[in-house]
Amino acid sequence: MRLSILLLFLSILSISFTSSAQQLTIRFSEDLAPGQQRPAGFDFENYLIQNLINYKIDTLKAVNGTITLPNNTKEITPYALARFQPRQIILFFAEPNQNFVLAVSEPSFTVKSATGSQSQAAYMDFITKQESKQKEVQRLQAEMAGTKYPDSLSRQITYNQMLLNAQFIDFVNAQKDNNLGAYMVYDVASNNQQISGADLDGLYNKLSEKGKNTTVGKKIKQHVQRLKAMDIGNKSPDFTLKDQHGKKYNLSSFKGKYVLLDFWASWCGPCVKEIPHLKEAYEKYHNKGFEIISVSIDRDRAKWLQALEKYQMPWVGLIDNEKQEDKITQTLYHVPTIPRTVLLDKDGVVIGGNYRGEALEAKLAELLD
Repeated sequence: MRLSILLLFLSILSISFTSSAQQLTIRFSEDLAPGQQRPAGFDFENYLIQNLINYKIDTLKAVNGTITLPNNTKEITPYALARFQPRQIILFFAEPNQNFVLAVSEPSFTVKSATGSQSQAAYMDFITKQESKQKEVQRLQAEMAGTKYPDSLSRQITYNQMLLNAQFIDFVNAQKDNNLGAYMVYDVASNNQQISGADLDGLYNKLSEKGKNTTVGKKIKQHVQRLKAMDIGNKSPDFTLKDQHGKKYNLSSFKGKYVLLDFWASWCGPCVKEIPHLKEAYEKYHNKGFEIISVSIDRDRAKWLQALEKYQMPWVGLIDNEKQEDKITQTLYHVPTIPRTVLLDKDGVVIGGNYRGEALEAKLAELLD
C-alpha cells in the first residue's frame, strides 16, 4: 500500500515538473483588411528559427497558427524568426526561466505583442523610436532631392542622424550589463563593413565588465581584435598555414619585406581579375623587397589546387585551416568579403589595404622606388 502511494506521489511530482517547463510560443494571426484577399504565394505554415548565440537553426511548422518549443536559454538570447515566402525576418529576445509569447501578424510579418521578456519590451520600444527618426530622415532626403536650396535640409538630416546615434548609445548604456546591450553592439559591427577596430572598441567599452563577460560580449572582443588586425598602424597577428605541398609558412618569417596579404578564393571572379595586376606588381617589385602571400578561403581543396595550376601565381600560396575554429579568417583577421588585401611594412605593421588594379603599384612605387 505504501509503495502504491509512493509511486503515485512520484507520478504527480513528475507531471508537476513537466508542466512547469518554460516555453517559447509564437502565435500567428492573419490580419487582413476588409476585402483584402490572402496574397498568393505566401507560406503561413513553415518557418525557420535560429538561436543567435549558438547559431542552431530549426525548421518549424505552425500548427493551428502556433509554434511552441522549449525555452532552454541560460541568458538573454536573441532569436531570428524567418518566413520562407516571402522571405522576412523578425528579431526577438527571450529570457531564461520565462514563458515567452510572441504574437505575429500576417501577412505583414510584424510583431503585434510580446510577453514574458523585459528585454523584448525594451528592444521594441527602442526600435519604435528609431523608426520614427529614420522615417523623418527619409522624408527630408526625398524633399532635398527636389529643392534648389538643400543646405538647411542637409543640416536637419545630420541632426536627426545624430539623434539616432544618441538613442543607440543611450540604449546600450541602459543595457550595458547584459546580452541585449552586447548584441546591439555586435549587430552594428556585423552590418557595418566599414567600421574600424578603434570605433568598435569604443562601443565595446560602453559595456560594463558584466556585459563584456556575456557570450555576445566575448564575441565582440574577438571581433575588435580581428578588425584591429586590419587597421593601419597595428601589428598584424602572426599565423602558420600550409601551401599545396604541405609546407608550413609563418607570417613572421617574412619580416624585413613589404608583404601583401591577399585573401581570395578560386570561385571569386573579382579575385581572379586581380591576378594579372598582382603579377605585374610582383614582377616589378619582388627583387626590391616585396612579397605576396595569398590566403585562400576555399573549402574545396581540389578546386584551390586547380586554380593554382591554372593561374601560375609565382608567390606564396596558402589555404586557410579546415576547421572553423582554426581559420585565421574567423579568429585573427576580419575578412567579410573578398578580394581583400592588407599591406604590411617590414615590421609587419599595417600600412594600407584593399588595393585594386594600379593602386598597389602606385603604393609600392612610393615605398620602393
